[in-house]
Amino acid sequence: MKTVSKEYFSGRQKYIKLFASFGVILLGIAFLILAGMLRESSFPIGDEPYYHLAAAERNEIGIGAGWNFLLLYFPMNYLLIGIGLLTILLLGLNLKSFSFEENLVALSIFILSPAFIYFFNIGERFGAAFLFSLLTSYFVFDKKYIFAAISTLIIFLFDIQIGLLILFVLLLYYLYNLKKRKIFYLLVLASLIFIFLIDRDYNGFISDFGSGIGSSIFSLLFVTFCFFIFWDKKNILKIYGVALLFFLLSLKFEFGILYFFAVLSLLISLCFFEILNKRWESKTVRDLILLIVICGILFSGLSYINRISIDKPDENIFKALEKLPNDTVVFSDIGYGNWILYSGKRNVWNNMMSKNEIRNIESDLSFIFENIDYSETLKVLQKYEVDYVLIDADLREKWQKSGLIYLLRYNNENFKFLFEIDGVEIWRFFR
Repeated sequence: MKTVSKEYFSGRQKYIKLFASFGVILLGIAFLILAGMLRESSFPIGDEPYYHLAAAERNEIGIGAGWNFLLLYFPMNYLLIGIGLLTILLLGLNLKSFSFEENLVALSIFILSPAFIYFFNIGERFGAAFLFSLLTSYFVFDKKYIFAAISTLIIFLFDIQIGLLILFVLLLYYLYNLKKRKIFYLLVLASLIFIFLIDRDYNGFISDFGSGIGSSIFSLLFVTFCFFIFWDKKNILKIYGVALLFFLLSLKFEFGILYFFAVLSLLISLCFFEILNKRWESKTVRDLILLIVICGILFSGLSYINRISIDKPDENIFKALEKLPNDTVVFSDIGYGNWILYSGKRNVWNNMMSKNEIRNIESDLSFIFENIDYSETLKVLQKYEVDYVLIDADLREKWQKSGLIYLLRYNNENFKFLFEIDGVEIWRFFR
């Protein structure tokens, strides 16, 4: 009777685990398609994806050659869903040393994170590079070093910076395992100095407060709260250290938020079960804390999906650009540059340019944005061989005090209004 009972409960537990795993996959699919379902436009979200789509159409190598190559043969939305699901699977395999419950909760939290939602709903190259970095770590943990080396090389096809990061992390991993602690800590210190010294724009790190890509405030508050409770647990403390390094990295490199949240999700999961198993004088207080955290993380994920689903571009921008001759130069804000490129026109600048290139162009364009200097504005526009100017309601608000808006309104000699499509205006510039 006891044998039958054990077999029954063992079989039942397998089915429970199977259904739980299936539930995580369904959650992943939901958060991979929800932004597209909520979006009124069929166009991809953001501006960076259009650089890769344009490069794929023109068979150019460009930045992120591996991603451009994939886009040449596969639709972007299917690629993102496939890569997103494979990422969930590989992250789970990397966490197999933890309990099934800890693994499952960590995966669920990662799926609900703004990092996962952003990179696997926006057609950027970083999601694919992250997938191969998970594949590399899986092979390293499994001691299949040749496959790990091949996977690491593939990362460089998507992003050189992520490839260098993975090489550095692997170096730290081997030094730590070989107990070369002095060299290990020296390299960690050097990486911290590098992160602080590197000149990068900071765009905030809390998505609930409007950051483009960031963390949930509930996640950060929860792990901070847990730190003061479990600071004496060495295993958890090590994960806090890794999370801190990736957090600092995410302040300077956009892709860093993916690695930070992969570690943070595990940390939240471990803290969740530590609190759940800890003796409390009032279980009601414990359950209330955990319920607030779960609801907060879920709310952050859903609100972030809603926010990115209404992001630009809308179809009116492309309708306006379609009316212009191909290979002409269209001037607009830097965030519109890749949309112009994708439409078959030439831009003055875009977000995929190097920082030095953008700075040089900004110094020229300061005459347009900051002064009402007729002759200097014409010189700058002529220098970049501008044929058309595109503005919409957002740019009118952003540039309302700029000289360009003034010249468009009052200079009929060099600028001519051509047409408007639902707030998107096209002006002809005569050189």
